[in-house]
Amino acid sequence: MIQKTLILILIISITIANNKIIAISYFDNTSNITDYNPLSKGLADMLITDLSNIKSINIVEREKLESLLKEIELGDSKFINKETAQKLGEGLGAGYILTGSFLILDETMRIDARLVDVSTGKIIMAEEITGEKNTFFDLEKELVNKLIATFDISLSKSESRKVKKIQTESFESFNAYSNAIDAYDEGEYEESVKLLEQATEADENFDLAWDKLDDLESQLEQLLLARQ
Repeated sequence: MIQKTLILILIISITIANNKIIAISYFDNTSNITDYNPLSKGLADMLITDLSNIKSINIVEREKLESLLKEIELGDSKFINKETAQKLGEGLGAGYILTGSFLILDETMRIDARLVDVSTGKIIMAEEITGEKNTFFDLEKELVNKLIATFDISLSKSESRKVKKIQTESFESFNAYSNAIDAYDEGEYEESVKLLEQATEADENFDLAWDKLDDLESQLEQLLLARQ
């Protein structure tokens, strides 16, 4: 019995050791169009959602990143450089951090992504992905696949099906969803609800937006009851 317990503990320890802890930071908006700023959070959220379906990696929750970003100083620049990314990764207890920027010019969108090894500060993946703005969902999936290939991860059929699922093909819906996340982070909960409703109206099959809308409405109901 003791021997079986020790073997089980050893298996669990090896599994935990092999699992990679990855943080997804916000992607800087280099478009010089402030209306696109919230997309950095929406893109990060979609990446987190997809990568969370892979059992062999652990993804740091976006809320932890948001909390830490409010605590640390980024210096004179608002952009997350390699040193800041490394600092963020250490603060989040991550072994790797994915960061980068995006540029939207007319109908073209480009994503520049960097994967940083937190322990060494070395960039182990650098990718530039370009396509049409309205195919942002394909660009996001391409980035997910690049990350999977970098870590040489073999997906099960179930994991592959979940990772391939497209949350929304509507840029309007994605934009409203991103703004809703930003409003929520600023404590503007009613505004966040309105924006999530806009996101689901633009694409009624946007499950991620529906889930967040349900959660937020539940939180507001509990808050109202507590006040009463």
